[in-house]
Order: sequence, then C-alpha cells, then structure tokens
Amino acid sequence: MTLWYKPWPMRISSSKCYVGKTKMKRLIFLLPLLLPCLAFAQTNVSGNQSGIWTSDNSPYQVTGDVTVPSGQRLDIEPGVEINFQGYYRFYVDGNLQAIGTEDAMILFTTDTPATGWGGLRVETNDTINLKFCRIEHGFSTGDYPDIHGGAMALLTSDATVENCIFADNETDTNGMGGAVYAINTTATSFTDCTFIRNSCYGEGGAIKFTAGNDIQITDCQFIQNHSDYGGGAVTCYSTYGTTLRGCTFVDNYTMYSNGGAIQVLGGGDVLYFVNSTLTGNTAVTGEGGAVSLSYATAYFVNTIVYDNPGVYGDDVWETALSTIEVYYSNMPMPGGATGHDNIDEDPKFVDADNYDFNLLETSPCIDTGVAYQESADGLEVLVDLDPSEYEGAAPDIGAFEYSYEIFADGFETGNTSNWGMTIPEGIE
Repeated sequence: MTLWYKPWPMRISSSKCYVGKTKMKRLIFLLPLLLPCLAFAQTNVSGNQSGIWTSDNSPYQVTGDVTVPSGQRLDIEPGVEINFQGYYRFYVDGNLQAIGTEDAMILFTTDTPATGWGGLRVETNDTINLKFCRIEHGFSTGDYPDIHGGAMALLTSDATVENCIFADNETDTNGMGGAVYAINTTATSFTDCTFIRNSCYGEGGAIKFTAGNDIQITDCQFIQNHSDYGGGAVTCYSTYGTTLRGCTFVDNYTMYSNGGAIQVLGGGDVLYFVNSTLTGNTAVTGEGGAVSLSYATAYFVNTIVYDNPGVYGDDVWETALSTIEVYYSNMPMPGGATGHDNIDEDPKFVDADNYDFNLLETSPCIDTGVAYQESADGLEVLVDLDPSEYEGAAPDIGAFEYSYEIFADGFETGNTSNWGMTIPEGIE
C-alpha cells in the first residue's frame, strides 16, 4: 500500500535550446504563459459537496469545513489527494464512497501536521466505504463529540474500511480514539488496515469503541500506538461481539492505566481473539501488558500473547468478574481462565526486532492450532476453518501461517516469503 507522487515530466529538446540574445528574450517572455500549463491542476473546495472528486482535478485543497449533505453522495476516485489548508472538518451526513486502489491510494492530509485537520465526522444512516485510503495528521479537539476520533468519528453510523492506513492521528486533552472513535455502531468492519503512531489522552490509542455490536477487525496491524489512560491500541466499552481475527498488536503502550494493547471494560463486553499475535506491548504503570479485562468475557483461540510487560500484571489481566476461555493458544494462562491444549513457550518469530512475526520452522506454534472449536457451554462456535485456509496438519497459532513449499524430490521446506506483516512503504 504505497502512495506514489509522480511529478509532471518536463522534457526540453536540445534542438530547441536558444542561446542567442533575441531568441532568449522571446523564451523569457513566453515562460509566464507556459508555467500555468505545466502546473498541477487543483481544486479548492468547502461547504456542501456531492458528485465525484476526480483524479484529474486533484489535489482538492480544503479551504473551509466540508459537508456531504444528508441524502446526497460523494464519490472520491483513486489517486485523489485531499489537502486541508487549515483546521477544517469533513462532515459526512450523507453517503461517502472513497474507493482507491493499491497503486492509487486516496490521501487525506494537511500541509500543517503540527496543527492537523479536524478528521472525518460521520453521522449518517448510510454505511460509508473507505478502501485504499491513507488518513494522516488528523487532530480532534473541542467539545463532545468533536474531541474524540483524530482521523474519524462514527456517531451512530457504520463504516466498511479496507486496506487503509491511519497514521499519526491524535486527540487533544480528554479525547479518546487517536485514529477512530465509534459509538453505537452495529455493522462496522476494518479489514487489512494499518494503524500506526496514533495517540490519545484518554482511552484507545488507535480506536475507541463504545456501545457497539458485531464489530469485525480482520487482518489488521496495530503498531506503536499509545494512550495515556488505557488501551494503547484499542479500548472497547460496553460492546458485544468484537472479533479480532488475524490481527497483530506490537509496540503499543498505555502510560497511566491498563491494557498495553487492548482494554475491555463495562458490563457485558464480549471479545474474540482468533489467530492473532500480541507481542511487545506495555502497560507502563498499570496492569495487563497486552490485554486488560474488566467485567468482560474474552475467548482466545489459536492466538499468541507473548512478552507484554505490565507493572502489576504481564500479558493478560482480568478482574474477578471477568471470564476467560483459552484454546490452542500460546500464552500464559490468566488466573481463573479455563480451556485446554495451550502452551506457554517462545513462539520463535523470524525477526521480531524488524517486525517479522512469521514463524521459524522450529516454532512450537506450527500445526498446533485447531480448525474447529466451540465455547465451553457449546453455545458459540469460536473458530471454524476450512482446510484451504491453512497449511499442514492443523492451523498454526498466531496471525501468520507457516508456508510449506513442495520440491520435485518430495522434500518440504518452510517458505514464509508470502506470509506475514508488511509495514507500508514510507512508514518507519
């Protein structure tokens, strides 16, 4: 997922180079007329917007608050750059479809990252779609709800977000959800997204979910996000049915509270971890270096939780009123947890220092997961994998499946070149 900047090519034929005094004067006289033709097209926008923002008219320079009105739709084409010229917000009261491609991502940014821009503020009955977008340098400030969600706030609204990058977004003091704040969502999903270096004062360095249902987070990466007061990457408050599948949480931290990667609190929260990897996260002065659970239920299946320090409790911490079931995972067993077929060993990553969390061929996590598992009461199917979804005799534990390559002589060898976490280009 790379955003390429391609300056307009300017070619000068050697046969057209003038050195004579008279012809040089003519060339100088013509330059002011030629320069506007060589410059990029750009479009200034503010106020109500609908229709199509095209790549031919990009970049779009936002010179005031933008609103997609209720009952109207705005489509943004691949390769469009939206550049906020000051602290302006992008309100979505109607339908937003920002659909980029891998080779032509849509960029939401600003030339003044120190002060940022006001983020997407979504309050609509339509489900917005964001695909192959990079949203960066958003900053939320003001009263509720503007204080929350540096890049995007979903206010009783849903979004389908795929292959997007949320980078360097933050909130002001008392803000929650450094990149995304979502309240009262019912069908929101994030797939193949990267959240990196987002931060907030309150809870949820990357995302804060409040009172949501059926939230799906699949194959996403959470890297170097932080919060001051809980959930270095994600906080779930009074949410039911949040599923984290194939996700990686690494180097996230919270400073003054619990849950270096994930904090779950409030009555009735239910969280599912399936084939995910949580490592190197920290609760600097609190409990649960990876996960903190309060009045919540969590299921861990085929998941690695390894080396996540907390001052008063490493890896997973829970209150007495929380319930944890752990199956076929590599993690320390929290006190009071139930489950079976778990291990607690070094998972043997290829190169954790350089964010390569593929498994070495000697890893105890290879072929030690499970394809089908129900909850202890038999009321929920926690994982149900088709054999086409994994290699070997059984699924692996963790976010990345170890790949086998069959050679002509019949011998097998590990090949992880096509499996694993990829840091988007341009992100250090």
